[in-house]
Amino acid sequence: MSCCEHEMNLGIRIVVMLAITATAMPMNAEAHAVAGMRLFPSTLSFDDPGIGAELPLTFSHINVDGTEQNILSTAFTKPVTPDFSLVVSTDYQSLVPGNSPALHGWDNFTVAGAYQLYENDGTESIGMLSLADSIGNSGSRAIGTPYSTWTPEFAFGQGLGNVSANWLKPAAVSGAVSVDFPTDPAAPRMLNWSFSLQYSIPYLQNFVKYVGLKAPFNNLIPIIEFPMQTCLDNGCHGQTTGYINPGFIWINHYVQWGVELQIPVNHRTGNSVGILLGFDFYLDDLAPHTIGAPIWQ
Repeated sequence: MSCCEHEMNLGIRIVVMLAITATAMPMNAEAHAVAGMRLFPSTLSFDDPGIGAELPLTFSHINVDGTEQNILSTAFTKPVTPDFSLVVSTDYQSLVPGNSPALHGWDNFTVAGAYQLYENDGTESIGMLSLADSIGNSGSRAIGTPYSTWTPEFAFGQGLGNVSANWLKPAAVSGAVSVDFPTDPAAPRMLNWSFSLQYSIPYLQNFVKYVGLKAPFNNLIPIIEFPMQTCLDNGCHGQTTGYINPGFIWINHYVQWGVELQIPVNHRTGNSVGILLGFDFYLDDLAPHTIGAPIWQ
């Protein structure tokens, strides 16, 4: 059995075990990342805390140290039960250095299991646990890695609908914390820590006070995302890179789209501003009785 086949079989076994655990621990979950009256949109640079059926597409363009990076990311999330989903994801990268040959190709494919850990309507809080395996040698030689990377993650969302100040009620925070564990001992482990600040115009006008905003502004969620990464070992201990991503997300019942700038937080990250464009199709609303439905209710 090849290394790639061994890693894939191990990933399948762990996902199956997670599915059995999730089936034995039922809870009431809603489509997308919803807690009470609060919808947490799918963030463009890190995972949202929901496990609904989705098909996100994200395009990133930025110049880092003279290399033009264009990355198209996609994922498919399929509910197994109302509280557990399987996720398959990858991205296609085009890297164009200033004085070197360009690199093009697919990154490694990632399989994951995601479990809705909690969801509280009264406090507008939601949390998700996941375990992902980026399968070594599953991408192109130019972009993918020969080793796999295991990534456990906790993602959360918290709305402020219970605060006393009406102007703060539409605000919310979301975040995700994960650690990358590569199977190659020479590759560094990475701590990924990301969070967002968001202000929901739909929440403001529907549940706090109607302020007269018409389409398309009535469906906007202004947002700032902070995707960060800190190296934990192997020669780069403590070095942090990341971005500040201001922008907005537009939502309706079936799809969302958003645009954000990517502003480096330090010189180690880069010195150019990039752009993120994202679409997310809500399959559990587009096809609620077929591809968007859980396999087991």
